[in-house]
Amino acid sequence: MPVLRMAEKLLEAMVALLLFALVAMVFTNVMLRFFMNSGIVVTEEVSRIVLSILILSGAVLALIQQRHIAMTLVVDRLPETAKKVVVAVTGAVMLYGNWLLAKGAWMQATLNFSSSYPISGLPMATIYVAATLAGAALALVVAARMVLILAGRMPADRFFQAASADIAE
Repeated sequence: MPVLRMAEKLLEAMVALLLFALVAMVFTNVMLRFFMNSGIVVTEEVSRIVLSILILSGAVLALIQQRHIAMTLVVDRLPETAKKVVVAVTGAVMLYGNWLLAKGAWMQATLNFSSSYPISGLPMATIYVAATLAGAALALVVAARMVLILAGRMPADRFFQAASADIAE
């Protein structure tokens, strides 16, 4: 478990660093355009890449920390065995969606490895590789929670717990 906590902290640091880089690039470019009537052209491409990676990393972090919005009105009223069935069905759908994300992103990455962005020269596959990694990470988190819940080592409510549960406490 300490390895998972360390990975979570590393992901938090990466998201914070990406957010800082994005804000710095956009702010610098806006100030340069406003005061100097020029800008740093490469920041437009790089900020687009950083934003995409930030969104994917944030989605993984939100799933790990259970910060996504959840509608648990029906699930909260179900008995524990029915909750486990819902966990299995919902988890299977989520795993399928994550597989589609990872597979589709990898297909796009293989098509774009030989292409590069015109200004920065970065490979166009960068965003697709990040999406592939995010899909795999999301699937790992969902699969781990499903195994723990179906094995009885975690209550089924934890699978559906969301940000609102933290606010209520």
